[in-house]
Amino acid sequence: MAILNGKRALVIGAGSGIGQATARLFHNEGARVACADLNRAAAQATAAELGAAPCFQLDIADHQQVHRTVDSAAKALGGLDLMVSTPFGPVSFVIENLPPEQWQREFNVLASGTLYAFQAAIPWLRKAGGGVLLSATASLFGDYGAHTHPAIFPAYSAAKAAQEMIIKATAMLHSREGIRSCGVQPGFTRTEGAVRTLEENGIQVDQFEARIGEGMPMGMAMPEAVAEGFLFLASDYASYITGYTLLVDGGSYAGRFGRMLY
Repeated sequence: MAILNGKRALVIGAGSGIGQATARLFHNEGARVACADLNRAAAQATAAELGAAPCFQLDIADHQQVHRTVDSAAKALGGLDLMVSTPFGPVSFVIENLPPEQWQREFNVLASGTLYAFQAAIPWLRKAGGGVLLSATASLFGDYGAHTHPAIFPAYSAAKAAQEMIIKATAMLHSREGIRSCGVQPGFTRTEGAVRTLEENGIQVDQFEARIGEGMPMGMAMPEAVAEGFLFLASDYASYITGYTLLVDGGSYAGRFGRMLY
């Protein structure tokens, strides 16, 4: 039997990358999936691939829009058991000249957006008798606490740290209601957004992968590998796991990936 058979899931960021791979995998494992993404056309393409799944355009940084979208998705699915958030956006490399609007956008997309999504989903999960809230959290470029890479992305890193605490606080406050909250920490994953970020900074992805080989024993991840981490945490096989971030990093933590860049 498919391990998510009968579950109702909303995937935010389903238009591409890790979110798209997660939507596909959840669908293949028996879940009814609603797709949301800032890019309407990309979300529609994924939804069509899943058999005319409910589809929504969503700017996760907009509090009211998040609540409307989660409510609409839950109504379309007949309730909600699972929600996955995989936001990503342009990142900055500077402190001194970091524009306030760039700081605010990065923090709003990653940290505030996670909070808004969790807030909107909790009443629906409570109504369902419990459920799982998941987010792509501190990637290796944001997780200074994992000692894998220097904190060279100030807004991104700060927002990722905030995501970790939102997950832990949600677990502490809502576990008694049967609501679990967890994160997935990917290794460097070959997504459109990640490749674009490298190229915008003059780095070709193939050169990058060759350079970091020793620090990433299993190489760069494909989005499907990260989606498998979300699948595990969403399933009943993780029924006693909450407030936890799962490393899906191909050995990068063990290999001290970030230090290979210097």
